[in-house]
Amino acid sequence: MSAGGEIFVPDEPASSSFENLIVDNVVVQIDGCKPSGIASRALTGVSGDTTASARGVKTHNSVLKSNSGWAIDPVTWARRAAATAKLMEQNDRIAEALQRAGEDVIRPGGVTLISAVTNVIETQRVFRAVRFLPVVAARDRRPTVNGLKLFIHEHPSARYFRYAVMTCAEPVAAFGDLRGAIQELSRRISSWAYEVSKPDKKTGKCYDIEVLFRGIEFTRATAAERDAAAAERRQPSGLSARYGADTVLYHVHANVLYWPKRNIAMQWPAFLRYTEKFMDAHWRDNGRVEKVEEIVKYCSKPADTLAAADDELVWLYRQTQRLKICQPLGEFKTWMKGLKDRREKAVRVHVGRGDGKLMRVKKGKRGGAEEGPVDDDGNVLEGDADQAADETTDTAPEEAPEQTPEKSTRLDDGGPATNVVIGLALPQWRHTPWAEPMIMVQNYDPLKLSDEAGLDIREWQRQAREWWDEAFAPEPDEALRVARMALDAVESSDDIRAAAEAAPYIVHTCSSTVGTDDQELDEEEIDDDVRSIVACFEGATIVRWKPRPPTEDDIIPYETAEQAEQRAQRLAMQEAHESGWATRRLSAPYHPSERWGDNSRTAA
Repeated sequence: MSAGGEIFVPDEPASSSFENLIVDNVVVQIDGCKPSGIASRALTGVSGDTTASARGVKTHNSVLKSNSGWAIDPVTWARRAAATAKLMEQNDRIAEALQRAGEDVIRPGGVTLISAVTNVIETQRVFRAVRFLPVVAARDRRPTVNGLKLFIHEHPSARYFRYAVMTCAEPVAAFGDLRGAIQELSRRISSWAYEVSKPDKKTGKCYDIEVLFRGIEFTRATAAERDAAAAERRQPSGLSARYGADTVLYHVHANVLYWPKRNIAMQWPAFLRYTEKFMDAHWRDNGRVEKVEEIVKYCSKPADTLAAADDELVWLYRQTQRLKICQPLGEFKTWMKGLKDRREKAVRVHVGRGDGKLMRVKKGKRGGAEEGPVDDDGNVLEGDADQAADETTDTAPEEAPEQTPEKSTRLDDGGPATNVVIGLALPQWRHTPWAEPMIMVQNYDPLKLSDEAGLDIREWQRQAREWWDEAFAPEPDEALRVARMALDAVESSDDIRAAAEAAPYIVHTCSSTVGTDDQELDEEEIDDDVRSIVACFEGATIVRWKPRPPTEDDIIPYETAEQAEQRAQRLAMQEAHESGWATRRLSAPYHPSERWGDNSRTAA
């Protein structure tokens, strides 16, 4: 909507679902990290037999089952996998630069992820809360994006939600007071949110607007680059003259989601002028919410951060340390706190035919304890969804405590314990276009894997494979082969999709040889259409099956005994008169009235 326009009211209510293919990876935490019996306890109570809750809260275990084997388009998956790999590479380069500069941002040890179906093993490093590290930013962003989507879907007035961008009037030069600029903008937005929600003390007028979310961003560019961008927009800019053409400048702005609770069409121009004056910054109303991801963003682009030198990265880390970049406000903050108090999270759940829907999902209990009573669909029963959570301390809007790692279990000699099975994460599309659960193990060492820890891992793999097969997902080897095809991009998109569709129908037997009675064929002996299909299956052997000899089972049986008896009589009659048929074929032409049988002729 343009400035000064009237409030937008869509023709239909908020969408029932939002596109979001991120699979939440919160795990079942294990209290004390005791491996004995963890898997069996965590996998109990997948479903129950009683009535469902009206709120439809799913359990962690039921989502483990429903999301296992969830297939997505392999071409889309390959693009996302390539983007994720690039993001991880950028993340590691930034983290290593900080390490070289003396900032310890990589925690000791690591977490190993074992794919519960394909058995792919990878170890990930654990990072401290560096807000501009892509991995940390994605971790912090995911629950906010999912939560905001579900909040918008459930809110009866979501069609009136709008968002705006507020930008600081002056950029901050590298090594300047970036922290102060972020804090000042955050505090000013909080003050503005209070003012527009309450009646004016002098005039008594009230805009009746509630602010729901504030997210901080900052862009990095030289003064010359910003001047050039302004010239393309035909806007005046003299940053090069003021700061120097090569000076790196950070421009701070905030994405704000707000809700006009009533029609203020008559007050709208006054509201725009009041906001601009109050904020003392550039601001623009962007109309109704089209996509949540446009509001909840990373605080900085990884490509911009990579361009910074090591000393600039250290400055940026210290300037953003402990700042809360994304902040739910107002009713959305209360809603998110309610999720936390009830130990729930917003997760996209597979509902069949490849479709997913964001739902409330109960977090797994510590110690792999059995979950509360559920119905056949995995819904938590009434009364069991409302559990008190741990008390949390309130902090200033712009401050957030840095996360501290849990104490790891140690051995008698003081060294860290190995092969601590943490839990089973919800299914992810990590290695193939089919989602599979991930087993998380701390300080993984296969040479020291105990019988108990190994048993837990095997039990989880057995159960995950059962869920995978129930979803009609392909054999793990076939899934990995399709993934390699998609990542290599040697075949066309249509061929990759055809291979993915055929994969669930390919069954590997214990024998890889061709039957002795079957004839092996060369590719030259088959037509082009069949050859294009065979090309999707690398290393396959083409055979022509030898037809089996016909048996009496090949005869189509008659439906009734009476029909079978009539058929037998006709066959017997044909057999009895076979000699007459032979005589006729050898004899001279006969009159149509001539009949055969008993070697007699009947005159016309």
